[in-house]
Amino acid sequence: MKYIYSIILFAIYSNLAFAQVPYFGKAPGADKLYGYTSVKFRPGVNNIETYNTFQYGITDYTALGIDYYTGSNSAYMGIMLRGGIQFNQWLSIGGTATPSFNLKDNFEYSYFTGGLFMNGNITDNGNLFWGSNTWLGLNKNADDTINQFSYLGYVISLKNGDAFTPMIGLEHSWKFDSDCDVAAGVYITHKMWNFYVWGNDFCKSHPRVVLGVDFKI
Repeated sequence: MKYIYSIILFAIYSNLAFAQVPYFGKAPGADKLYGYTSVKFRPGVNNIETYNTFQYGITDYTALGIDYYTGSNSAYMGIMLRGGIQFNQWLSIGGTATPSFNLKDNFEYSYFTGGLFMNGNITDNGNLFWGSNTWLGLNKNADDTINQFSYLGYVISLKNGDAFTPMIGLEHSWKFDSDCDVAAGVYITHKMWNFYVWGNDFCKSHPRVVLGVDFKI
């Protein structure tokens, strides 16, 4: 029974990557603190998820951090190593490695998440850009997963350095064992803050909605 329960919990967590706001390649930077918090829900479904991460730059190219996820009956904490570099305006590459532990089962190791992030400008002015996130999930009690998220975004400049950025993307499994999905959303940039409204599963009876905010100081 415990084995089955673990599979169910992992299936819930493995959906974290879906409708997650895009990650970008560059690391936060030396002595910079990056934080992100979000609430995920499906209107009409009684299940609210939360996800939080805090990452501190130990060099210009690496950061250490933690993340924390909760679902209706689950809670996990991960220890994160992040790296990334911006080569030029056309290409940034980065990634994360995160072992995670079950806070409801004596901090038992549950799964490993690896991410590869790439992004860059398409136009000289940087308004039109692309992003790619590849997520690998390795779990001791469930099948491994590898998912791809590819995005296009466009920055609309506002007053005082603020910006409004809509994005649209295609998500699929590299195992090609499930339907492709469209994700879309916007984020508003104000000083050191970004405010996100994101979603996917728009053609299903209960689309998923993500509300999030991040910062870097």
